[in-house]
Amino acid sequence: MSKRSILFSLLFSLSLSVAARQDEFTYIGFSGGANGDGSNISLNEVAEVDDSGILRLTNKTSRLIGHAFYPVALRFRNATSSAAFSFSTVFAFAIAPEYPKLGGHGLAFTIAPTKELPGALPSQYLGLVNASDVGNATNHVFAVEFDTVQDFEFGDINDNQVGVDIYGLVSNSNASAAYYGGDGAKKDLNLKDRFTIQAWIDYDGGEKVPNVTISPFSSKPSTPRLSFRVDLFPVLLDDMFVGFSASNGLLASSHNLLGWSFKMKCVSRFLDLSSLPSLPLPKKKNITLVIAASITAFVLLITAISAAAFIFKASTSSDVFAFGALVLEVVCGRRPIEPKASSEELVLLDRVRERWRAGRWADVVDPRLDGEYEREEAAVAIKLGLWCSHPSAAARPGMREVVRYLDGGDVAELPPFPRPPESNGGLDGFAPSYPSSAEVSTGSTYLGEEAVGSAHSSLSLQSHDPMPKQGLDLCGPP
Repeated sequence: MSKRSILFSLLFSLSLSVAARQDEFTYIGFSGGANGDGSNISLNEVAEVDDSGILRLTNKTSRLIGHAFYPVALRFRNATSSAAFSFSTVFAFAIAPEYPKLGGHGLAFTIAPTKELPGALPSQYLGLVNASDVGNATNHVFAVEFDTVQDFEFGDINDNQVGVDIYGLVSNSNASAAYYGGDGAKKDLNLKDRFTIQAWIDYDGGEKVPNVTISPFSSKPSTPRLSFRVDLFPVLLDDMFVGFSASNGLLASSHNLLGWSFKMKCVSRFLDLSSLPSLPLPKKKNITLVIAASITAFVLLITAISAAAFIFKASTSSDVFAFGALVLEVVCGRRPIEPKASSEELVLLDRVRERWRAGRWADVVDPRLDGEYEREEAAVAIKLGLWCSHPSAAARPGMREVVRYLDGGDVAELPPFPRPPESNGGLDGFAPSYPSSAEVSTGSTYLGEEAVGSAHSSLSLQSHDPMPKQGLDLCGPP
């Protein structure tokens, strides 16, 4: 054999070896690279690998994106045969919300044309797409989402769902997070409980069926959680990148990957959870210190602490009313009633309502923040506080609406205030629940029937005369 033919054979063999390796890889933790050979994963935005080998897509900071992709594009289809190849992947992840039951938006396994996903947005977009290209077939994005915030915009069934997404965030198939035990019984899983969850995603190119299976164990359940028919040939390009994306909204979670295996045209390698890194035990939070330390993100504090206290207990309009009072109290940095204040500033709700109507809502924000806060978020919180404190119980929002608008952080997204109800032939204003500052006298607390049980019981708010009928519309712009 000539030297030239020997060299050609060696190069051809090497190319086959490289191609084969690119079709299969495994990360047991992410410190040593794929297959232990040091070929590190490609990270962008805030994604990072810690000393223990955990790949943290996002930390517990609001409105962030994290991406992690295998650094080399893989061949996903053969254009001449008009078929997408089969593939298989398994990965272990753990989601740790900053506050129990209230977390960031979730993570997604994705197949995309690029590793960077340029222009992608956080929050409900999961770092995959943005408002202009969501649902657009030209983006060629395939994803399996593990969604921890219910987004009505995309038809989420709850805040604990698994979904297969093609081109956007409206899932082609979705279901609540669960797995099937050996007895065939469905067992629910909580995506936000910090424990390790393993996921298997298998696409059968011949049958054109993706299967999604999850479990808290190393062994794979025999029954997938999601399975439906879809041809991925028109969705994917010839060469695509595989990886993960995660995002936080106003509420935040640490989205963590612990291990990952992938293989084209065959079954991916088994992952033993005992061999993977795991999240450390959580430290108890001192909420008092959190309150004292959080100044630039004080609206996040309102959302996380206040919503945690109410969203899972609020079942009546009085609960929502109390939530609104708490929001205003935290934003303004004072109690609902200040006995030593001037008559114009004695009742917090009076003052906030008057400043909002005058377009001077910033006057009521806690002066100790010294102007260091996000104005848009503060406006959202104040408007929601007033909305929750509406005199008509029927006009108040539900707690899930409140969390949704706080998470959006855009005051323009909030609907106009409902007008106060008509009574006795006209508007009776806020007299039933909102006595004016001049109507305050000492004694026991009275804030109307919706505020029975208020903790601030050192003063009496007796309603002697109804408030003026004019100027009661809260619909004025900030």
